[in-house]
Amino acid sequence: MDKESVELCIDANDSPAHSQSLESSMSTYDSMMQSLHEELNNAPPPDFMDFEDLDFFKMDCATAVSFDYEMNCTLKQLKHIAGYYGLKCKNRKGDIIQDIVLFEMDASNEDTVLRRKRLFHYMDLLKNDEYLKSYVMI
Repeated sequence: MDKESVELCIDANDSPAHSQSLESSMSTYDSMMQSLHEELNNAPPPDFMDFEDLDFFKMDCATAVSFDYEMNCTLKQLKHIAGYYGLKCKNRKGDIIQDIVLFEMDASNEDTVLRRKRLFHYMDLLKNDEYLKSYVMI
């Protein structure tokens, strides 16, 4: 049986110039990272109130929610939402949307709003299930 020989050649560049170059680039990288960390840690926190007034921000959110309800919900769906919140159901879509948005923008109603959204999401999942959709009446 013939034995094959394997030759392995590793060229290690141990020259002083190569070592200095490698150390220099590592030193540069470390100093750049250090200065970046210092800059981020010492920067003042952004003050978002400088950009816009809080009331303007709330009004902008209310407008976006109103537009979403206008474009994506039927009158029947809006009446279900209003009914869940215990709001008086009106006959005009715009009036119902206004009442719902006012209710949802009130911070004291946040838990109720989040619960309604979660439960209505579950209801949509049930309505889209082949077996369970026959049990959902809404």
